[in-house]
Amino acid sequence: MLYVDGMNGVIGHTETIQWLYLLTGSKFRLVVKTSLKLLLVFVEYSESNAPLLIEAINTVDSKRGCKQWSNAMEILAEKDGVDTELLVYVLTLINKVRHALTRKMEMEKNIYRFFF
Repeated sequence: MLYVDGMNGVIGHTETIQWLYLLTGSKFRLVVKTSLKLLLVFVEYSESNAPLLIEAINTVDSKRGCKQWSNAMEILAEKDGVDTELLVYVLTLINKVRHALTRKMEMEKNIYRFFF
């Protein structure tokens, strides 16, 4: 996934992004940690990937009948056996997605002002 060709393949295959998000709900900590790391790499690769991740999250959670970002919220809500690395990865992922969307909206506002 770290190579350009591999990342372009992931960008073009939404089922892979959905699968990675689905894995964040696993009961196995190593699986959760690895999928969060891969989702972070995906979002950091290009800011245009943040909307793709949100779309994948919406698809997975709507099929499961859950609220958006439910897997991330379950990790943050855990009381016992807290793995601080998981908390850091989840919060970092949320912040990276939020930052990418904020920058996109600011850019669109500036372009809109320029033309209209």
